[in-house]
Amino acid sequence: MLEISHHFEAFPMLETERCTLRELTDDDLPTFFEMVRQNEVTQYLPWDTAQTPEDANVYLQQNISRFREQKGIVWGVVNREQDALMGSCTLFNLDTAHHRAELGYMLGSAWWRQGFMYEVCARVVAFGFSEMNFHSLMARIDPANVGSQKLLEKLGFVQEAYFREDYYDKDTGTFGDTAIFSILESGWKK
Repeated sequence: MLEISHHFEAFPMLETERCTLRELTDDDLPTFFEMVRQNEVTQYLPWDTAQTPEDANVYLQQNISRFREQKGIVWGVVNREQDALMGSCTLFNLDTAHHRAELGYMLGSAWWRQGFMYEVCARVVAFGFSEMNFHSLMARIDPANVGSQKLLEKLGFVQEAYFREDYYDKDTGTFGDTAIFSILESGWKK
C-alpha cells in the first residue's frame, strides 16, 4: 500500500509560472460563489449550480474538509498577478492500495482559453507522480466537454473507457455518459 499520510501534515502549496496553488479558506467564499453560480462553469461538475452563498459554502467546506480527512487535496488556484482566485484543482479518490488517484479541476469562465488549466494541471500531475508516487492518475469527464477532453489529451492522458448512460441527471431527467481518461507515470515521464 502506498504511504501518503505525510502529505497531509501540512498543506502542499505549489507554484506555476503564473499561479499559486494554495489551500482554500472561508475567505474564498465570495469569489468561489461567483464561479459556482454560473451554469457554464458547473455544467460538467458533479454538483448543482449554486443558487445562494450558502449553497456555495457547502461545496467549499466539502473541498476544504477533503484535506483534513485525508481524502484528497483541493488546491485553490490563484492568479499571482491579480491575486485572484480563479478555480481549483484536485487530487481525490486516493486509492493507495493500487497507487492511483483522480484528477479534477474547475476554472472560472473569466479565465478560460488562456492556458491556465493546462499549466495548473501539469503541475498537479507532476506532484501526483513525483511527490505522492502514484502509478496512475485518472479523470472522468462528460464526453460533451470537448475542452476538458483536449486538456487531458494535451497532458498525455488517453481515453480508457466510455460508459453509456451511467449517471442520472436529476435536473434534465436523463441519463448521461462518462468518458474515463488516464495517464501512467511511465507515460508522464515521456
